[in-house]
Amino acid sequence: MMRRHCTILIALILCNDISPVVAEDTWRGVHRIVAIGDLHGDYDQYRRVMQMTGLIDESGDWAGGKTHLVQTGDIPDRGPDSMKILDELRGLQRRASRAKGYIHLLIGNHEAMNIYGDLRYVHPGEYEALVTARSGRLQKRYYQRFVQAMAESDPSMVFDDEFKNSWHTRFPLGYVEHRATWQPQGEMAKWISTHNAVIMVNDVLFAHGGLSPHQPLVSLSSINASIRRDLKRTDPAIDSPVQDEEGALWYRGYAEHSSEQELEPLARLLDHYGARHIVVGHSPTRGFINSRFDGRAIFIDVGISSHYGSGMAALVIEGDNWFALHRGNKIPLAMEDEDQLAYYRKLGKVEPNPEHLNRVIDKLIAAEAAGP
Repeated sequence: MMRRHCTILIALILCNDISPVVAEDTWRGVHRIVAIGDLHGDYDQYRRVMQMTGLIDESGDWAGGKTHLVQTGDIPDRGPDSMKILDELRGLQRRASRAKGYIHLLIGNHEAMNIYGDLRYVHPGEYEALVTARSGRLQKRYYQRFVQAMAESDPSMVFDDEFKNSWHTRFPLGYVEHRATWQPQGEMAKWISTHNAVIMVNDVLFAHGGLSPHQPLVSLSSINASIRRDLKRTDPAIDSPVQDEEGALWYRGYAEHSSEQELEPLARLLDHYGARHIVVGHSPTRGFINSRFDGRAIFIDVGISSHYGSGMAALVIEGDNWFALHRGNKIPLAMEDEDQLAYYRKLGKVEPNPEHLNRVIDKLIAAEAAGP
């Protein structure tokens, strides 16, 4: 209730209006696809992975030609430069289009959280980046309206110095501007709401969390439309598409469930959509691209941001060939479960901090030794 109330106050103070555009959700005949996972507000790491994959040049201009970039969501939060990344990608979308390339920016749970007002993970630098000469006046107006609304709700409330200091900590300079652009009627929210949550390129599905194979299977356009619809709401229900743990923004079953639970339902899901694989972010991989279920599910949230360890890897699909571009090294991705050990050993040779990889390798060796 408080979140909805604050959003309404922001709308009264400052609001932009941009008409939404509905996006396509299926593309065919794409020769080269690059998929990049969660970025979480780290601009420097974003630039490094974009240059490593050949998508931008040293000046930051599009160099990917006809490549389709799929960024699987979670650009905001954890780091200070979400808006900087989003603004740059917005410009790159136009330049990629002129080169007959494409930039697909999928909606992640953190994009949705920023829109509906769950700001637990917003970095203080995000607010600071939006501060202008007007910020003090906007903050003062917001405080006055906030106090007025609270007093009407509870006449017994005391608005002393302790309250005011606590309020300024919770709503720092730049907060009003952040909410103005991210709230459902704001410029950033309306732009994000033109994007998809799930798409298909060739025979590959891409989503932030994934599509639960344990729920009724509906069309991609229905999934995307329901999420866009909920992003317009100031207080979506906990079981709504943008908050549902079984929904496309939050699902983690591919990473957490056993083969007995997930393999057959996932195979049926892929068959339903005419896909062979699904690529997701959201479920951290501890620094490397990996797969499960004989390549049916591919995981690309390698922790690119410094908050998660500065992983540096992206998925590259060229025709029928799949690669992990790991710290600049193009390594064929293991698409069969039996090839995982050899794949991780190759990664270990180029990864400067292979401790976690070595633990994975040791587990695979032990499993092979134990037999079926």
